[in-house]
Amino acid sequence: INHQSLIATKTARIVKAAKGRPVMEFGARRAQGYDAAVLGARAAYIAGVAGTSCTICGEHFGIPILGTMAHSWVQTFATEFDSFAAYAKSFPDNTVLLVDTYNTLKSGVPNAIRTAREILEPMGKRLRGIRIDSGDLTYLTLKAREMLDAAGLEDCKIAVSNALDEYIIRDLIQQGAAIDSFGVGERLITSRAEPVFGGVYKLSAIERDNIVQPKMKFSDNAGKITNPGDKELWRFYDKVTGKALADLITLSGEVIDDSKPYEIFDQMHTWKRKLLTNYEVRPLLLPVFKGGRLVHEQKSIEELRSYHAEELERLWESIRRFDNPQNYFVDLSQKLWDLKEKMLFENNQSNI
Repeated sequence: INHQSLIATKTARIVKAAKGRPVMEFGARRAQGYDAAVLGARAAYIAGVAGTSCTICGEHFGIPILGTMAHSWVQTFATEFDSFAAYAKSFPDNTVLLVDTYNTLKSGVPNAIRTAREILEPMGKRLRGIRIDSGDLTYLTLKAREMLDAAGLEDCKIAVSNALDEYIIRDLIQQGAAIDSFGVGERLITSRAEPVFGGVYKLSAIERDNIVQPKMKFSDNAGKITNPGDKELWRFYDKVTGKALADLITLSGEVIDDSKPYEIFDQMHTWKRKLLTNYEVRPLLLPVFKGGRLVHEQKSIEELRSYHAEELERLWESIRRFDNPQNYFVDLSQKLWDLKEKMLFENNQSNI
């Protein structure tokens, strides 16, 4: 859960920065092991990438396989043009050429144009794209675009890669780079800037003789004190905008009537309160097993992808922005907060 949630979160940020341009997941060789590569690519696809270079994910999950040639392919041939020509003959319907092995503007792009004219066009095919993997990506893409357009290849796309993340992608777009798609590897598949997702399992209740006993972990660090009891999780949405307002953790069995106002409050600063009126609410926890039987129908990866996109759109932009984002609040119900305070007080009294 932690790993795939981490990669999906990082991917969502990268896809957001790309502003509608396709993002390809290129991270398998930089991932921390086989499972990280495969499951990371799955999480990335759910979170919005157009496809992955991890071919086994296509077989196992039905994820679109995307990618281009490697520098080693170009180096294997006597000349760059020979490598491009061989590749174009092998993949005439989807030829994307890596143009920065030797010199992007003096060799790579000219040889790509030559390949389009001498190999693809006589076959009735078009050069689908080029990829630039190094250098000043803004400058090189603008110059490459000029050269391609002058050669009548206005429909040839330009993809870039090279240690990209959401911040670099944002800067490239702001600088006016001529980029149609992004290949993102190491900084996506490892979530390099934030490589740890702090989710943990903690015991919150024990059932003995059909009685649920709440349990709680105490700590001198307020952030490590757990919430006791068997619980439910709810999400409130504004009926007018459809945007998520807050999440609420309640004790199991609590009922929220969305026809009535509901007051939420900050669990750390209880004087900070808000009365919700025109809202709808739904439970987020769904049973997977009941009585030892599987009761949850697994969604397809395309259904998961659609659900992710829909829910992400229901978050306010102020929460999703990269710099100084607003906090999204997860509050406690009054009953749960009272139980927590009671157990804290009793624990303190017993240790005086």
